[in-house]
Amino acid sequence: MPTVSIIIPAHDEERHIERCIQSLITQDYEDIEIIVVDNGSRDKTPEIVERYVNKYAGKVRLLRLEQNLGPGGGRNIGAVSARGDILVMVDADMFFPPDYIGKLIGPIQRGQALLATHSIEYVANTDNPWVKVQGQTVRGQRGRAGEVFRAVKKEFFIRHGGFDPRLHYHDDRTFFYKTGAKAVVVEDAYCYHNNPDTAKEIFRRNYWIGRTYLAIEYHEHGVKGLLRALTITLVRLIDIVALPSIAVWAVLQPVVPILNALLPAPAIVFVASTVRMKIVKVENLRERVVLRTVYAPLYRIIRAAGLLTGILTSLIFGLRVTRRGSIQGS
Repeated sequence: MPTVSIIIPAHDEERHIERCIQSLITQDYEDIEIIVVDNGSRDKTPEIVERYVNKYAGKVRLLRLEQNLGPGGGRNIGAVSARGDILVMVDADMFFPPDYIGKLIGPIQRGQALLATHSIEYVANTDNPWVKVQGQTVRGQRGRAGEVFRAVKKEFFIRHGGFDPRLHYHDDRTFFYKTGAKAVVVEDAYCYHNNPDTAKEIFRRNYWIGRTYLAIEYHEHGVKGLLRALTITLVRLIDIVALPSIAVWAVLQPVVPILNALLPAPAIVFVASTVRMKIVKVENLRERVVLRTVYAPLYRIIRAAGLLTGILTSLIFGLRVTRRGSIQGS
């Protein structure tokens, strides 16, 4: 039975890390070690992990980094330190059924694959209003199925230099870019994953998406990708300017009649897009009204602000900024 090293990069994950570790401690597959790579957290994440390190000596380990190297950089650090034959890469805001590890690594253990991934992630926090307006209850392997893995043979991962941490939020795709190797999708392996459920988390996630969004689109789709990115950017820009455009229209319309047709347009598009948003797990009419009139439009604005800030930052400072966290020799 191969030893499995589960690597969890964590940055300010005090709300989630305990549930994640607890669900891994209780796995049916026993020959595991859990490595939490603390990416310079400023909250109580390290203290929570330390309790598990003390309670499960040798099974739970904590690697503390002074600065945030991103998820890919943290995973690379954990991989070098890992003692297992198979590496499992998970996020700190995930938790798992007891048979998850055994099912996930099955194809690798049987020599059928070098990489594997699960088929479904159930959104765990759909009781939160910010999550309800995101419209997801399940995320599956569609489109890019197999390009992002959750389990890999350690020797294969190290030999190819691990992830490229320069792509930040998207760095989990970089191993596929290097090797062309796709992961086997294990149909009966699933987990639970939290969506961003505060305004701060929504902004932060979309900022990091935007930070390398142009680089990813160009790398994967060339000029067509950049055109698609431009379209999404314009849609997000409309979300930002919709409300200010109405205010300007209200002030200027008596003076500049030609603006009567132009200035309301972003607001009309914004309202139409908000009305079409899918909202999940609504319990009553009052909640539906609040979600549709408050949370949905605010979510669109915060999401747009995060993405546009990330894209602007990438244009100013460069699409790729650092190799910290790379495996030596890659």
